[in-house]
Amino acid sequence: MFGAVTPKRSIVDYLSENASRNPDRVAIYFKDRTFTYGEVEEAAARCRGALAAQGIKAGDRVALVMSDSPEMIFAFLGIMGAGAVAVPCSTLLPPEGLSYVFKDSEAKLVIVSPEHGQNAKAGGAPRLLLAEALSKGIPAPLGKFERDTPCLVLYTSGSTGQPKGAVHRHGHMPWTVESVARKVYDLQPDDRLFSVPRLFFAYGLGNSLSIPLGSGASTILISERPTPALIAEVFARYRPTVLFGVPTIFRMILEYVRQGNRIDTSSLRFAASAGEVLPIATWNEWKALTGTEILETIGTTELLHAFIHNYPQRNRPGSSGEVLEGYECKLTDESGNVVDGAGRGNLHVRGGSAISHYLNKPDRTAETIRDGWVRTGDVYRRDADGFYWFEGRSDDLFKCSGMWVSPGEVEDAVARHPAVLEAAVIAEPDETGATIPAAYVMLRPGHAAGEVLEREIKEEAAKTLPRFKQPKRIRFMEQLPRTPTGKVQRFKLRQLSSAQPPKSR
Repeated sequence: MFGAVTPKRSIVDYLSENASRNPDRVAIYFKDRTFTYGEVEEAAARCRGALAAQGIKAGDRVALVMSDSPEMIFAFLGIMGAGAVAVPCSTLLPPEGLSYVFKDSEAKLVIVSPEHGQNAKAGGAPRLLLAEALSKGIPAPLGKFERDTPCLVLYTSGSTGQPKGAVHRHGHMPWTVESVARKVYDLQPDDRLFSVPRLFFAYGLGNSLSIPLGSGASTILISERPTPALIAEVFARYRPTVLFGVPTIFRMILEYVRQGNRIDTSSLRFAASAGEVLPIATWNEWKALTGTEILETIGTTELLHAFIHNYPQRNRPGSSGEVLEGYECKLTDESGNVVDGAGRGNLHVRGGSAISHYLNKPDRTAETIRDGWVRTGDVYRRDADGFYWFEGRSDDLFKCSGMWVSPGEVEDAVARHPAVLEAAVIAEPDETGATIPAAYVMLRPGHAAGEVLEREIKEEAAKTLPRFKQPKRIRFMEQLPRTPTGKVQRFKLRQLSSAQPPKSR
């Protein structure tokens, strides 16, 4: 397993152990409230009682439409501890999106925060239970479940089709606790973790629930939209030691400071970034501002959390890191052959937190999972030292002059220009029909789009890119299209380019 350590049966067992050893240690910080491990364990027991009063039995699926809050953590722990299955829903989904998840998961009950009640009702929730009712249940004992019992269904973002419900088991969260919290972060009881990604995402769920509570540390929650000003307030009030974000968040914070605002990050040990490649320029700016490093990582909904990660003492900016203990990764070429040693190919992964199937989707399961290996859809390059470098989604790569172009590499070169806040690169035809790289660019405040700036950006990119990779066209954008998890939707840029190429601002 992990040396002499065997992961526990379930995250609820980690909670029970920490509550027994240190019942008065703070587990959750939220606004002007704190909750100790002992209080969290009792709240989870009351949630089990409230669910029983609603007729929920082992194996039943319970949907959550909730803002990040202590009650959401109680709901997760209560549902799992009862032997039922939690189905978190994005609070960004419209009623029709919620309706799809409710029906596909066959949810028997929907727990809602008050502000999401109307949306859930419009989505056809089978039955609604307000989050505040969870604390009124009569404490109930743990249900019966095993390490392999399903406990969680996480829906993918659906950016390439209908969302898929990834079915996770009780043993998956403990696997991430041992592989990430202990092996990478070396979390201690006085660590305070703050995740900008929300609890309904796989990444946020690990950051805010299983990773901190499994290691006996504390989690900091906010229910509001995480603006840079609010993030600065969180740092001033709670002094987090670990910050989890996505590249957009780090750019927002840096821009916030660049505009004359202050954020005290002196409590920070390190930050972690996932979702997309973090530009090296952003990494360097963050290090200069805070004196701390960002550890880049990759994880997927199907694997629950990270399976490749940089370490505090082995951190290579621009790389996703090394394969974590408890996981295996392989690269395959276009013919499906395994790439040995250094090389480039499609990334597959397997390990103790990998799903075995999608809910109600045998065809998609067969496409994605074979012999325990999960096909990620990402193309990676592995160097001689075993570090992995993201080259793009398999459907985002393109060829220019017969050579493969990774959008991420071009985007990083474009983002080195001081006027560029963010860039996304796709393939477009030139006047002759030949394929060229086109960069869609968001500018920092105070910079104006125009031919002069376009020429300067191209010249900056040309310093580090071979000719065939250099962007031949710059499109200035107010905003880039994104998924709910913050990833740039390049397919929408391709649609925009095909329908009506955008003009410069």
